[in-house]
Amino acid sequence: MVSRKVFEQAITDLSAATNLSVSALAKKLGVSRAWLYENFPEVRDFSQNSLTDDDVIVALEKMRAKRPRDKFTIKEVSEHLGTTRQTFSKKFKHLFKYLAPDTSVFAQSSIEESLLLNVKELERKISELTEEREIALKTKEDEIFSTLMRKDSEEFETIKTSTSMKRLQDQAEEHSRLARNTAKESAELRLEITKLKAKEAQGGCEIISHIKPDYSAISAAKNATTKDIHKMFIEAERRNLDFAEEIIVESQPDFVFLFQPFFSCDRLSIPVLPLSGKVVLVESNIFREDLRNQFVKNLSGFVIFAIHAKTSLAKTKLWARGAKIPLDEDFISKIHEQIMPPLLEDGFSTVICFDPARLMS
Repeated sequence: MVSRKVFEQAITDLSAATNLSVSALAKKLGVSRAWLYENFPEVRDFSQNSLTDDDVIVALEKMRAKRPRDKFTIKEVSEHLGTTRQTFSKKFKHLFKYLAPDTSVFAQSSIEESLLLNVKELERKISELTEEREIALKTKEDEIFSTLMRKDSEEFETIKTSTSMKRLQDQAEEHSRLARNTAKESAELRLEITKLKAKEAQGGCEIISHIKPDYSAISAAKNATTKDIHKMFIEAERRNLDFAEEIIVESQPDFVFLFQPFFSCDRLSIPVLPLSGKVVLVESNIFREDLRNQFVKNLSGFVIFAIHAKTSLAKTKLWARGAKIPLDEDFISKIHEQIMPPLLEDGFSTVICFDPARLMS
């Protein structure tokens, strides 16, 4: 049992060392972050004070992925980040312009956002083609009527059926054909977006947060050895699980899904989700049993499901190429030698194993 005196002394020590954070405090006191949040709720202020511009941009990306055409308020973004309106307004005033839907700061991180951009581009092309057709028609009409003004009414009827009118008609039909094709392509993209949204809502539950590891350090590394890649991989997974614990404790979901694709597929391959309730989806390729078990132990008060994919060397190599992550063959081989799939006795409520290749066939 940690007393208030011991708690305050630990804060003093960490502040003096400029290392005050929820994770550091939990480690120093020998308790989990979940225990700290429950017994000393004021530690939530630590995470609020550590918010960065990147955290705000990532939050806006996630919110816009769910509602891509909405303009978000300061209150909505503050609540999503777990901070107050006053703190957000004071610290991130320079980011207010990114609350609008048409800003270009966001990375195209999802298929749905990319498709929406394609739709907008196609709609712009339709508008341009329509305008060009109107201008062409008006120009030809002006040319014809200028000629007809010098002729009598009988010649007018003849000229209307002349070669000039035929050429004008052909041009108008070509513009119409291009506009129809573009509109058809736009409709097909919208249909694909609808299917993606239906896939997003599979199971009927609400995925309030999807947390996954950031391997950008591995991608950016040059001439990295197998040992270097292994170290960067473990560090990325540790950060991912630590961040997931904080999100889960703060958001209090109905279910937690630990999704382990083991470098073989993405979350759209998950075959089943709950019929209702709020879900935090934690994606992780961690193959070390000790790190996974510690994650489950720290969140003992939550319902945690484990779902993992069957994988192979070939699948991992293919995934790494598609994700543009330079995992060398030695590292991939070691991963497959050490993979320990999650088990019920590890503390999970349910364990599900699936084969991505079967689902795609």
